[in-house]
Amino acid sequence: MTNWLIGITGIIVIGVIIEILMTDSNMSKFIRSIFAFFILLVIVAPLPGFLRNAEVGGWVDYDRELLGTLNSMTLAATQSRIERELGNAGFIGVLVTVTQDTNSSTFQIDRVFINAWNVQPPQPNINVRNEIIRIVTLLTGIDEGRIIYHA
Repeated sequence: MTNWLIGITGIIVIGVIIEILMTDSNMSKFIRSIFAFFILLVIVAPLPGFLRNAEVGGWVDYDRELLGTLNSMTLAATQSRIERELGNAGFIGVLVTVTQDTNSSTFQIDRVFINAWNVQPPQPNINVRNEIIRIVTLLTGIDEGRIIYHA
């Protein structure tokens, strides 16, 4: 990286010196264009190496422990949010467990487990199971097949 910056600085200094020594003519415009091209090449030259290393995880390496901590915090926050929203809807005492897809590099919900053993409907004639599943589906964006309901 240091060599790259030295190369950029060197080519710019050489270009400035030549610019000072040249007169205004068609040839000087041509030489300026050539130096601009060289400066561009010096700046862009290391990019293919960086991109090649990024594909195999060379210089772009992330901390798996930090990622695990962030995912755990996201899981806990998601569980709390679901429980809070269910409580706001009148379903007090619902226990929620969220699991994540460990095969994904980003946080993806795998399953949501709902424990609603002693939950009473907030209003008569409400199907507790269907309403809880509807709320969880809206909050998480997952399909009903990945919501496991126990009552």
